[in-house]
This record gives sequence, C-alpha cells and structure tokens, in this order.
Amino acid sequence: MLADSGSVGVAVSGGADSMALLHALAELHPERSFCIVHLNHCLRGSESDGDEEFVRALAERLGYACFVRRENAADLRSMGCRNLEQAGRHCRYRFFRELLSDGSCSVVATAHTRSDQAETVLFRLLRGAAGAGLSGIWPGVGEGIVRPMLDISRSEALDYLRDRGITWREDSSNADPAFARNRLRHRLLPALRRDWNPRIEATLASTADWALEEERYWRLRTAELRRGCVRESSGELLLDVKLARALHPAELRRLLESILKHPLLEGRPASFGHIEAIRSLVGSHVGSGAVDLPGGRAQRSFGTIRFLVGAGGAACEFDVPLPVPGVTQVPGGRNAALRTRLVAACETTRLYNESDTALLDWDRVPGPLRLRNWRPGDRYRPTGLGSSKKIKDLFQRTRVSAWERAAWPVVAATGGGDGSARIVWVRKFGPAHEFAVRPGSHRVLAMDEVRDARESSVS
Repeated sequence: MLADSGSVGVAVSGGADSMALLHALAELHPERSFCIVHLNHCLRGSESDGDEEFVRALAERLGYACFVRRENAADLRSMGCRNLEQAGRHCRYRFFRELLSDGSCSVVATAHTRSDQAETVLFRLLRGAAGAGLSGIWPGVGEGIVRPMLDISRSEALDYLRDRGITWREDSSNADPAFARNRLRHRLLPALRRDWNPRIEATLASTADWALEEERYWRLRTAELRRGCVRESSGELLLDVKLARALHPAELRRLLESILKHPLLEGRPASFGHIEAIRSLVGSHVGSGAVDLPGGRAQRSFGTIRFLVGAGGAACEFDVPLPVPGVTQVPGGRNAALRTRLVAACETTRLYNESDTALLDWDRVPGPLRLRNWRPGDRYRPTGLGSSKKIKDLFQRTRVSAWERAAWPVVAATGGGDGSARIVWVRKFGPAHEFAVRPGSHRVLAMDEVRDARESSVS
C-alpha cells in the first residue's frame, strides 16, 4: 500500500488504533520517512486540545514532521453535512487530499480496523444497503489514502500497544450513546456476539471482503454497460430504452445506480425505490412518463429516458424578429442558429442538393418573419402533404422527444390579410406548401440551421 518513495503520512488522533498503526509501520519499515497528520475537530474543548498536544509531543519525540489543522466540524454540519460524524470525515479527508496534492505526503494511512469494518457493514445493512454498501471500507480509495489495518481487530491493536508499553488517549465521545455508531458498538454487537454468533465481527468483515471483490467486478461491468446504453448530450444523460430492456435485472439496477451517481446529476443518493421506479419506466409499453429523483428527474419519451438535474421539461418561450439576410440564435436551442439568405432563382438547383436548406418563394411570404417556439395547437401544411397537420402529430409520427419540443423553432410571417401570423417553416418538416419555391419563383429565401452562430457568415 505504501508508495515507493516520499513521506508516508499517518493519520494519528492519539487513540489506540492510530497509535498502533504509527508504531507498527515504523517497526515494519524503519527505512521509510514518516510524518504525523492530525486534525483537531474542536468538538471536545480542552480534551481535543489535549489530544493535539499529545500528538505534537509524540512527533517531536520520534523526530517526525507533524501536520496539524484545527477545524470545527460543527460548522460544516450547519453547511449541509447530515451529522457530526459525516462532517468530521469531510474535514479529515479534505485535509489528507491537500497534503497529498502539495507533496507533503506520498500516501496517507488511516487506522481503520476489522472492528470498524464490521460496524460499518452492520450499520449499512440495517439502513438497507446492498452491493457497494456491503463492501464496507475499502483498503484504498484510489487517491493515495490507504487502510493497512483492515485485517486487524481492535483487540489485537490493544494487545500490541500493551505488549510494548505504548500509551494512548481515550476519546470520551466514543462512549456517548448519542452517536448511532456507539450504540451499535457497545450494545448491538455485544448482544449479537452473545446470542447469535461469537465470531460476528469476523463474519461481517468476511461479508465485506466478498462484497468488495463483487463490487470491483460490477464497476468494470457497469462501465461497459454505460458505454453501450447511455450517451451524454448537453449536460444530460440519455438511456436507450430498448438496450436497457434487454439487460438482466441485476445489470439494469447497477446501470441505473451508476447513472444516478454521475457527476452530471451531482451524484445525489437515490433509494432502491427510485431505481425500481425507473426500471418500471424502462419496462413500460407506454412511451412516456417520469420519475422524480433527489434533486432531479428521469423522463421518458418514446425509446429514450433523459436524466437531468432539476425538474426539467419547462417550456422555452421565445418570439424574436428573424432578419433577412442574417443569422439568428435559436433561444434555448443548444447553440443552434437559423441563417437566412436571399438568392437568385438560378441557384436553386444547387441548393436543392443541400438537404438541410429550405427554399421559400420570398415574393409569396406575406410579411416580416419571426422566429418562435412551437406551441400546442400549431398546424400547417408541409410541402409534399395533401392537407394541414398539427405539428404535435408530426412530432408523434417522427418520434420527436417531449423535451426537444420545448424549444422547437417555428418561423411565421406576420403580414396576413386577416392580421394573423402564418407558419412558413418548421424545423425537420420544412417549408409550408403555399410558400415553397416553385417554377417561376424569382426571389428565393434560403434558410438553414447552423450549429454555432459565431462561426457562420451571411452571403
């Protein structure tokens, strides 16, 4: 676990486990350079200060560098951490990562024991964890933080200290029943050991070992599933329903769990119930539906489920002038723009070969153009169809997803004889029949979408 070179940082609170770790590492590796890392959580007043003084004196006696930080974990709790234990952990690991980042340590070792592992597995099991949760505390967290004592029990660590006459500090908060972990350590585990399994600690630790290797396998397998079934688009994750439906339930659950932990979704925890609700969305024969998630939403439209932060689905209302010629950004259109050009009729043959270019008879367009979003009730007659259609029906026919419709661009002319606006063009469905270019047209309006207005020029 130890890096090949550099100073090994040992997280020392002054308690028995961390003292055993420090002295055991020094005994096993006399050739290595060690330093002591201590965070004073400032939660126990003079007792916390006494721990800090104890650790500083220890470092001076051993001739080790000592990195100490004072940070009140209670302040972090008020900023969003669920409890003091989580706040303290956040403080410690932030401190460790800073020391690793600035080169003060090549690795930081913490004193988690097999007893801590057993308590963690039982605690998570009681809260409904499975899979990754039952893998407990990992020997290494992949960023230079390691736990060399996970195979050593707390009683073995105490025996080691007593055999060598090494003193340590007792943390009074470890006996406080206000903390859930203490109730589990001092009440539940002894009862289980007495009434159910004398080797409960080893059994729970073995469960973690088993689950750890399975979790390593599943992380590799889930990464493969994500590459095959999920794509990222404009800050959203899109799941292919057909491919997801073909997966084994265990694979699909793991895939959904990994999606919900993705940084794009801010990694917010989701329950088994959330995952099962999304599985129902995948298996449904109805091509629509949504599931509310912690801080986000999963929304299905046809064969795709979109995952995004926030409620999503809000309409993107816009109505702006469309100059001719010019390039106009499509509001909410993900960096899309609409380019308009007036061209001579003799150029239409060439432009017909540009499948994304719409050609309109400029002399037939009744007035100034405006670019707006699609609205429920919109209808028009696309070129090539015998009658007008609701744009909503065209969306259904061509499987345009519900979230794409919100900012779907429509071009309307505002100079009709009755004062109403007339739709002259719609994305994907093209020019209106009555305004499309035809033999005999003199002035032709060419319109096409470009991906970045800043890179487009008007000709």
